[in-house]
Amino acid sequence: MAASSRAQVLDLYRAMLRESKHFSAYNYRTYAVRRIRDAFRENQNVKDPVEIQTLVNKAKRDLEIIRRQVHIGQLYSTDKLNIENQEKPRERGPAIPE
Repeated sequence: MAASSRAQVLDLYRAMLRESKHFSAYNYRTYAVRRIRDAFRENQNVKDPVEIQTLVNKAKRDLEIIRRQVHIGQLYSTDKLNIENQEKPRERGPAIPE
C-alpha cells in the first residue's frame, strides 16, 4: 500500500472510531467500535490498489452513515445504563505468585 493511501486509511479508521464514540446509546457505541475494528483487521492484508480504493470508498460512505445516526441518536437521547454510570473499572489486586 502506498504511503498516501496508508495514511488515508488510518485517518479514516481514526475518524470512524472517533465519530462512533459519540453514539448516545451504549450498545450502539460498543457495537460500532467493535465492528469498525473487526472490519479493518479483516482487510489489513489487502494489497490490490483497486480493492483498497473500493474499501476506502465504502468506509467513507459508512462514516457518513455513522455521522447521521449519531445526530439522530442525539435527538432522541435516553438515560444512561448502569454500566455507563460506573466511574472507573474495579482495580485488580496484586498478582499472587504461584
